[in-house]
Amino acid sequence: MEDLEGLTCRVLENWKGEMSRFPAPRTEEVLSDEVVEMVEEIVRTLFLSVEDEEIYDSFTSYGKCYRYGEDLGRLRRRQKFDIESLVMEHFVLRNEFWSVFREKVSLDKMVDFQLERRINECFDNLLIASAKAFHYEYSREVRENPLRDPLSGLFNYDYFQGRLHEELRRAIRYQRDVTLVLFEVENCYAIQEAEGREKLDELIRFMGRNLERMVREVDVVARVGDCAFAILLPETGQQGGKVMSGRLSTFFSKELPAFTVSDATPSLRWGLASYPQEVKVPEMIYECARKAMIKARWEMTDQVVVYRSSEMG
Repeated sequence: MEDLEGLTCRVLENWKGEMSRFPAPRTEEVLSDEVVEMVEEIVRTLFLSVEDEEIYDSFTSYGKCYRYGEDLGRLRRRQKFDIESLVMEHFVLRNEFWSVFREKVSLDKMVDFQLERRINECFDNLLIASAKAFHYEYSREVRENPLRDPLSGLFNYDYFQGRLHEELRRAIRYQRDVTLVLFEVENCYAIQEAEGREKLDELIRFMGRNLERMVREVDVVARVGDCAFAILLPETGQQGGKVMSGRLSTFFSKELPAFTVSDATPSLRWGLASYPQEVKVPEMIYECARKAMIKARWEMTDQVVVYRSSEMG
């Protein structure tokens, strides 16, 4: 591996270049000496942790880098950031770290998926620390885990959008596949009207528990609407996405009817879009998956509709 200071400097300069174009407060505030020093120490510690697993403790509660994350959240709050900008800043740093890592680190470490998972956990802990500090005066649920939807336990919409942006950038840079699956409980409000909000909440919690259980660790599962969910599948093409979403559809079509005693049986509508297959403009993948999901409303219940540009324009 290249010398530690050289790697740290490369990530820091790339991050500063991205942040100088950031749609946030004045650049001199965003890139103040205080912020740069914190980010530099975080990046250096991440590279050290590649060789020494014990250093991961720095990114857990009360660890040195975790406290840097809290400090950054409080600082961005004073600088009038919104939560979406705070989340995006963290994903910019994560993306620049991985770009340098994959360019300069030896092949055996590049394909170490356990290492990748641990480092991404460090980044997630940093974001949790920043968001907790940012939201300190808000509700207890938000402070406990600001990245998670409190009802389903899945990632929330803000976190999902940041990861989607990150994975698309990675797919473009390294010419990799990425697939997005969107699905909804189409008649959720009929269920609520017939059996009450508590029953609908119970159904959403059940779906959240099982979605996390049935996907891979690298996949990102989020609740993106009251009764709408998203699954982001890195390194996965259209066929792999169809297999995974078909498996989920089969499971839920068997299990969900038991949640209702009225005629309002849950019906799921699935839409899938893949880049670069069919979706040629990566920024459009969410909209393309949404179009496929809408088309699914006219198809057989629980059928997974795949976005095809020739059909939908």
